[in-house]
Amino acid sequence: MTSRKKVVVIGSRSDDATRFVAEAVERRRARAVVLETDRVPDSAALSWEDGDVHWDGECLSDLRSFYLKLVRLSLPVPEAEALSERNFPRWQEQYLAERERQSFLHSVLRSLHRRGGSFVNPLEAVELHYLKLQQLALLRRHRIPVPSSLATASPDAVREFVARHGSVIYKPLSGGALVRKVEEADLTEERLQLLANCPVLFQEQIVGDEFRAYVLDGEPVAAFHIPTDGVVDARQNLHRVKPSRLPQEAWAVCLKGAKALGMVFTAVDLRRTQQGAFVALEFNPTPAISFFDDPRDGKVITRLASYLVSKA
Repeated sequence: MTSRKKVVVIGSRSDDATRFVAEAVERRRARAVVLETDRVPDSAALSWEDGDVHWDGECLSDLRSFYLKLVRLSLPVPEAEALSERNFPRWQEQYLAERERQSFLHSVLRSLHRRGGSFVNPLEAVELHYLKLQQLALLRRHRIPVPSSLATASPDAVREFVARHGSVIYKPLSGGALVRKVEEADLTEERLQLLANCPVLFQEQIVGDEFRAYVLDGEPVAAFHIPTDGVVDARQNLHRVKPSRLPQEAWAVCLKGAKALGMVFTAVDLRRTQQGAFVALEFNPTPAISFFDDPRDGKVITRLASYLVSKA
């Protein structure tokens, strides 16, 4: 009997997107090996020895297909929840232990990738989800239309940027919060002095319809429309998502940007301006699917799982 193909899904069983991908792989008569990053190091399931990687008794080094869904940014950023769960008397010891944990995980994943496995996506591309300025710089270099952007802790720089662009939004540099519009109250001296605690990403507001477009291996997969009336952040209207069709010029932006960022699979957030031009807000290398398409037999999960199995 021919043994089943194996696809390594890197994430957490508590994460819906990880589980949906693993289940879709299994439906294609392949075996999903779920490498649960949140079990490291509480479980002794992961080890690296002289370049060989083992997980739960399974040797991963000779496997060919990997789907990377959930791993945090590289050193030295800790995971707050993980810190609170570990039993250390001082936060400094917690921090150092978390740094070691992430060094372990990132080293293992990079070593697997360098053995020639097919990664969706490579770790360097996944990190662009958190390194938003690097993503924006790469997109600009390849002449992908993106909003004018400012990252700063300078109140004067913010005032000048708002004066130049008028309508401006702000959001975290590494994600994790809703987009908000800069209001008059945000430009007071008291409010702007808070930038001394943490720099912020400011962008010109692109007013218009929003679309999410999925790309896989250099090909369009599916697109969805998210209404933006009444909200600044389209994620507040996810309950109103509908399938959509995009013109060729919009797909050209998506495909060119995915290639520039090294993303095999990505969901592109686009805005269509009142003049009809498409502007890319962000390319997500670990996108959720269930808010937009059926996560069990929709076009996106079907194409993704089939691709992963084909590479195994």
